[in-house]
Amino acid sequence: MKIDLPSMLAFERKLETSDALMFSGKWEDVGTKEKWQDIPITKRQNRSTQSAHGTSDSDKVKPNPVSSDSDDANLPLAHDTLKVSFSMRVVGNLGKPFGCNSPTFSNAIQVKVDEFKQGEGVEILAYRYAYNIANGRFLWRNRVGAEEIKILVKAADQTFTFNAYDFSLNDFDKSSDNAELKQLATAISEGLKGDEQSFVLIEVDAFVKLGHQQHVFPSQEMNMGEKGKSLFRLDNCAAIHNVKIGNAIRTIDTWYERYAEQGQPIAIEPFGAVTQIGDAFRKNKKEGDLYSTMVDWVNGGELSLEQQAFVTGNLIRGGVFSKSSK
Repeated sequence: MKIDLPSMLAFERKLETSDALMFSGKWEDVGTKEKWQDIPITKRQNRSTQSAHGTSDSDKVKPNPVSSDSDDANLPLAHDTLKVSFSMRVVGNLGKPFGCNSPTFSNAIQVKVDEFKQGEGVEILAYRYAYNIANGRFLWRNRVGAEEIKILVKAADQTFTFNAYDFSLNDFDKSSDNAELKQLATAISEGLKGDEQSFVLIEVDAFVKLGHQQHVFPSQEMNMGEKGKSLFRLDNCAAIHNVKIGNAIRTIDTWYERYAEQGQPIAIEPFGAVTQIGDAFRKNKKEGDLYSTMVDWVNGGELSLEQQAFVTGNLIRGGVFSKSSK
């Protein structure tokens, strides 16, 4: 009898990232105990032109009547370096649903994930998560055009140092023999393979040499209906949303069909959605969406290791994966 997708199915997230706080300082103080300064969010009030498509010719020469008040964030005059700090908790008990109203499906998916954990699958995922810490992908726009980027990581009573430019954003092969990268990957793997009582805490400090007074880029808030740009802050300190940090860490999917065409990894998502470019790379069974692949797996289908890694990566991502009521 075929095992179908349950009407209630949810998995807890296994990589719990914090918000990332943004500080300023001097490059020569990287790695020292010098106090780094909170970066505040400031207001900009500028006169702007009307540049929207469809603007009438008469209005094109007039200032924009809409208020252009927007949030902004910069390094101060005396500082040339951005510090971005966050933590990530790697939680065990991988493969067990948080909620599932089908014991048959629950048992089957746990058996498959346990088999995956006994092979090299978890190590493949952990290596890629570690790689995205080492390359500073979580810095997003703050990574672009930096003179130097140093990543300091604490995990499992060890401290690791990475030069972000030693690692690629487009694949996971460059500097793959880096000893500290392998050790960080091992710490993440041990956390994912642990039981429900275990976890591994990883603390990350990224230092980005940008230049004095340069722009920095916190997360932008969803500001529905408002014209001005609103930036994310915690206690008036510029910050990056934990969801954005997590999205960067799980940008590991190079197993989708069009990877050769795109040439870069995408975030682990059920349909391989990339909202920035308005496309989804795993829209259906032919392209390897999560739901059809997972059902195939629990029913004894012969999945490649890459397909198994994609399914397990989604379980690590967490979320509600129930069958639609339509």
